[in-house]
Amino acid sequence: MKRFMTLALIPGLFFSSPLVADSDESIFGLFFESPSHSEVYCPQPVQMYCPTPVVAVPCETRPQTVRRIVPRTTYQTVTRTVMVPQTRMETRQVQHVEYQSEPRQRHFTVYEQVPETRQVTTEYTVLVPETRARQEVFTVQVPVERQTPEAYTVNKMHTETRMGTRQICRCVPKTEMRTVITGGDVQKRSLKSDQGGVKVQTIVVGGTKTQEPVTVMRKQIVEQTYVYDVQVARPETQTRMVRSVDYRPETRTRTVNEVVQVPKTETRTHNVTEMRSVPRQKTENYTEQVPRIVMKTIEVPVTTMVAQQVSEQVPVTVYDIVEEPISDCVQCQ
Repeated sequence: MKRFMTLALIPGLFFSSPLVADSDESIFGLFFESPSHSEVYCPQPVQMYCPTPVVAVPCETRPQTVRRIVPRTTYQTVTRTVMVPQTRMETRQVQHVEYQSEPRQRHFTVYEQVPETRQVTTEYTVLVPETRARQEVFTVQVPVERQTPEAYTVNKMHTETRMGTRQICRCVPKTEMRTVITGGDVQKRSLKSDQGGVKVQTIVVGGTKTQEPVTVMRKQIVEQTYVYDVQVARPETQTRMVRSVDYRPETRTRTVNEVVQVPKTETRTHNVTEMRSVPRQKTENYTEQVPRIVMKTIEVPVTTMVAQQVSEQVPVTVYDIVEEPISDCVQCQ
């Protein structure tokens, strides 16, 4: 309530005075009032607000005050209710399964393997080697020699004279007309060749051209007949005696010894051991775990929310109006 009343009084303090100081100390406003309410006194920093020139006069001895709004912080104790968890142990009855050992007995059949020996007679066949003689007829090839005339051909060399024709080249004189330049100036110049490099070209400038007969040698191909000897091979037939061998078959007989495997049946007796299953009753003692339900007392933690009063200090700001005396004032006309 004090806070609201202080805020309500602040606007009245600002608007109740006709003059407000425009200095750094006027955050909450400075108000000046004379006791007779007929004269207004302006301090030195606010001379700009005076409507007429200010004439400095000595200050009167009557008291002058300034009102300030001063904030003041106080602390109030506030009580509030909070829910606090609280855990306590409770005793409860629950079902519990316990296992108890009980001796028991069971009967079952087992089969044992018992060896049993007996005599067995077995017939078997074996192969016995035996040597036997047999007559074998075979055919052989008997060689027979004889002389046989044989005709053969041989090549003999003979010399023959033959004629041939061949082409030869010879030089034949021939008269031709040539242009001959008499006098004139011979000039030489260099030309670029198509195959690369430089060639020299000779040019005759001026002079007299005349036609003169010139004898030159020209090549001429003519046919020539010549005689030559050649060696020729001619075949001739001759006869010679050749030795030849002929084979004629002959039948002969021989005795051959051979080994023959003859089968023979024999008998033998041997012991045979066999395993025979024999049933037998067997008793076995064992222990079995039997379940049983029993009631058991246990402690269980239970958490509940309990209301609790908590006090705390809350800061509260209050604005107080303080009056302070001031001096060094001037009178505004």
